[in-house]
Amino acid sequence: MKMRLDLTIVILAGGRATRLPGKLGLRVGSESMLERAVRQLSRSGYPLVLSVRHPLPDMSGVTQLADRYEDAGPLGGLATAAAVVTTPLLFAAAADLPNLDEQAIEALARCYQRAVREGTTSPEAVVPRHADGSIEPLAALYDTKALRASAERALRQRRLRVSDTLAGLLVVYHDIAAVEESRYHNVNTAEDFARIEHP
Repeated sequence: MKMRLDLTIVILAGGRATRLPGKLGLRVGSESMLERAVRQLSRSGYPLVLSVRHPLPDMSGVTQLADRYEDAGPLGGLATAAAVVTTPLLFAAAADLPNLDEQAIEALARCYQRAVREGTTSPEAVVPRHADGSIEPLAALYDTKALRASAERALRQRRLRVSDTLAGLLVVYHDIAAVEESRYHNVNTAEDFARIEHP
């Protein structure tokens, strides 16, 4: 059963992609990697926006939010989105995770609701965690207001890693099962892209 939360999906598509220029336009089957991300996450039924450096003309049917912060990477995009999004929760999704889908959101929604039932306060972040302890802060569920405050604080201090926003937040981790690992396959290089299963 799908667990419905009041959330907005924010797809981060404003990176410079210096290691693989133009990667979000690379084709996965009949669609670009960015189109694939939008399609797969849209199946959740939640509202969706794109965080971009500049408006993308080929994505005119999707709400786009231009970053307010210069050269602040995905953290700047998250801070911009958190200041605009009106839902209490947001799901941050890097566009270069082409296998991320609505089931990832559902898993975090279940984790969030379980934490609410079992705890005295609601989590401010639900973050996927691999078996080796590494985390996926760009495939995570956040309390919008808490994320905005933490991201803006990190930006003022010029701490630009997205993981820096987790300091001071009440974080719950979703341990990634072996069958879920492929959802978090990140594309940074041509070798990463070659490992994607193309339909």
